[in-house]
Amino acid sequence: MVATRVNRVSNPLEALSPGVFVAVNIHGYKKVPVLGKVIAVDESSFELEYWKGSWKTEWKPWKLAGGNVWTDTLPKECILLVNFQLNENKLANETYKYLKDTYGKLKES
Repeated sequence: MVATRVNRVSNPLEALSPGVFVAVNIHGYKKVPVLGKVIAVDESSFELEYWKGSWKTEWKPWKLAGGNVWTDTLPKECILLVNFQLNENKLANETYKYLKDTYGKLKES
């Protein structure tokens, strides 16, 4: 397994492009983390393919009853982390720690 770390950059949205993973915060949605893969990006929003999983389980595209993957268009402001990798379809330790801390702080506020 490759050691990973969370790299902080001055403008994380520069890395926002089709094919990258993002973690998002959706107001009123209590189950976290919320992850997905970016499908398309425009000036103020992006289209996301939701992935289903949990902190310690495997992640895979979230398929709806009809077999289609659940997609949505979200504002860029909801992004917590962009352009991270999954290790064997699971969150890497550093990504897990960063997101656990970030979602915890959001819950407190």
